[in-house]
Amino acid sequence: MKTVAVEDAVGMALCHDITEIIPGSFKGCAFKKGHIVQAEDIPKLLDLGKRQLYVWEINEHNLHENEAALRIAGAVAGPGLAITPPKEGKVELKAETSGLLKVNVGALEEVNELEQIILASIHSNQLVEAGRTVAGCRVIPLVIDREKVAGAEKIGQAFFPVLEIKPLKVWNIGIVTTGSEVYYGRIKDE
Repeated sequence: MKTVAVEDAVGMALCHDITEIIPGSFKGCAFKKGHIVQAEDIPKLLDLGKRQLYVWEINEHNLHENEAALRIAGAVAGPGLAITPPKEGKVELKAETSGLLKVNVGALEEVNELEQIILASIHSNQLVEAGRTVAGCRVIPLVIDREKVAGAEKIGQAFFPVLEIKPLKVWNIGIVTTGSEVYYGRIKDE
């Protein structure tokens, strides 16, 4: 984290929310923590009285939390799962169809042993409905070292898929009964 002039903050991530107050009509968040400062943000930041900002610098050695969470989720999500857009550094994995959730618990634990990375899921071998959130992924800091994310991706590749939804199979089994099989205890050959 460092302090920079507003004009020099383009491309950097805010370390905190920036509040906007319009007396009598509005008080709320003008820019959320993690927002990547754009050139068009500078006039509004200056209007809010900001001359200096606390930022994380995004460079070739690190990733913003949103990109990191997407990459990790993409590495572990197998068939039957959809990845939601990131929200405040978190992505969710949702069942695309109803089916049986399968989780490679060993691989999930390996991902969670990596510092600053969290991959949480509901228990394996559960029937889930389409649309249900079955897992979530995030990184703890606002910015994370690319190598840590690469470590999670390597685990995902080695054990792919770490999470998946197995579709339910429909079996059509038909037995015609005549009543005699109940009386005789077996079905007669005809």
